[in-house]
Amino acid sequence: MAPNTATAVTTSLSSSVHSCSGGSLEHDETQLWKDLSVTSWKNSVMNKDSVFYELYIDTRRRIVEACAKHKHDVVVEVGCGTGEVIGHLHELKTPRIGVDINPDFVKHCTEAYESSATSPIEFHVADAMKLDEWWAFMGFGKKYKAPLMVCPNNTIMIMPEEIRDTVIEKMRVVAGIEGRIVITYWNGKMFAHGVMGFYKKNADLCGTFDLTQDHVDWEAKKIETRSSYKSEWPTSVDVCRWMASLLIPVVLAEPEQQDTLEVDHVAEVGMGVYLWLKGISPQNSSMGTARDYYDDKDTQTFYRTIWGENNTHVGRYDLVAKDPTLANADLRTKIRKAQELQEETFMETIKGHYGEAKVRCLDMGCGYGGLLRNMDKKNMLWSGVGVDISGEMIDAAARLSKDNKNLTFYRQSYMNTSVPDEGMDLCISTEAFLHVGPGNHEAVLREAWRVLRPGGRLIFTDIVGHPFAPPEAKALYERIGLQSFQTIDGYFEVAEKMGFGELSFEEHSPNVSIHYEAVLEALEELWEKEEGINIKESTKVRMVDGLTKWRDLADSCLQWGIISMRKLEETSLSRSPSISVFERLPRT
Repeated sequence: MAPNTATAVTTSLSSSVHSCSGGSLEHDETQLWKDLSVTSWKNSVMNKDSVFYELYIDTRRRIVEACAKHKHDVVVEVGCGTGEVIGHLHELKTPRIGVDINPDFVKHCTEAYESSATSPIEFHVADAMKLDEWWAFMGFGKKYKAPLMVCPNNTIMIMPEEIRDTVIEKMRVVAGIEGRIVITYWNGKMFAHGVMGFYKKNADLCGTFDLTQDHVDWEAKKIETRSSYKSEWPTSVDVCRWMASLLIPVVLAEPEQQDTLEVDHVAEVGMGVYLWLKGISPQNSSMGTARDYYDDKDTQTFYRTIWGENNTHVGRYDLVAKDPTLANADLRTKIRKAQELQEETFMETIKGHYGEAKVRCLDMGCGYGGLLRNMDKKNMLWSGVGVDISGEMIDAAARLSKDNKNLTFYRQSYMNTSVPDEGMDLCISTEAFLHVGPGNHEAVLREAWRVLRPGGRLIFTDIVGHPFAPPEAKALYERIGLQSFQTIDGYFEVAEKMGFGELSFEEHSPNVSIHYEAVLEALEELWEKEEGINIKESTKVRMVDGLTKWRDLADSCLQWGIISMRKLEETSLSRSPSISVFERLPRT
């Protein structure tokens, strides 16, 4: 619930993170919350003069209404703090469970809130990062089928950033297919009000600070006090972008919406921003998404060992074959040279449209950021922005580009970026769009349309389905979680509806099969060496199976090349908000 809880959970989260890496470092704010007294927290938030008082009341109302409407069989508050939300749901007959990392808070709640046969409530010390394991260990998974998981009042934002995604996923998994989760944030639009009306008045809770950039980042809406208390306040649009980066589609409701929508949505109400999401079954968790595939340690080792830490795309092996100096080169050298030659071809395509003029460029699915760095090296950019849903990729891109002062990288979905309208001359991408499937390509092209200036271009490579592909193609697209591949005609149809013109496709399809054969052979060679590649055998077996399928079926099932289009006339489709990412609904 509140910051205290928040950091209580933060403690468990952060300690879990460090233990995984073999260290013993503990976040400063963790100790802050361990030492925090129950009284200081309660006095700061439960006073009727508190800036959060109305948000507390509204949060309770929505929980009670949700339980009545959906017959949730248990309410679980992750980071319950001193129980100001879950402990005061007196009218609720549904069983309630509060969890927190701070034993003093749990002890206080156990003593302060009486459980009864008609309104049972219990409190436990638990780690939010292992919420699903704890849930199963306690036997709650067998007892409850439709939990309502709640994490109110900005608790999630006081957790270390690196564990927030996991906590959301754990909450959704515990909720299951019949349950739901609700998270409330402190509204970034009200940050200044919070600084003066809450933090300044509660120095014993949060610590002292000055109204300077050393402590308060007004633009990013973040605060860090002298006692190491940290928090940040997102806007409703920030939360939508966050969910888009997790490939979770949400609706953006009109501000001050009093009714709770049934769809997954974000709603801004007074001092708070509500996020409502349906639960999921464990096998449908985000561990199956492209993001988690690319964030996986073995996957990163695989790409860095074979491709190198620059780019991870299909290359021009036909051009490698024409270079006699590469005839006796080893496989990894050929793979990396093929990538380099493909990038040179790609950049020549760009120059064919822009000449020697510098451009503002967005790389949609930038990976390690190598293409932007190469464009910057060739003096093609005024500025470059790279977005990717993989935190591992973005961290690497930022590290590798530290000397490229006009390049910036963000962990965001390319279907919903923070780039301003008409802020780019050029959008690029290399084999990234296939991961979201044809059903989302309208959203992809609409986002490119939004950020491109009039006359700007989208130039990208992608692996698409052959128009006469045999049924065996199913083995390929199902392997990456799709129901089908996009086709060139399919891309062009959506592009024309969106208002793009000057459509072209420069085909280099034979390289796909050669590419996967080269990568497969390189993996097999490395595996035979004692210190060739450090991945699990199960990962190697899975990759060999996949690479074999791509190699054997590519020629008959796939096409690949450079696709180009230009932003021309606006249409009703290009003006529509992207419902694949988030949709704005009217107020009810």
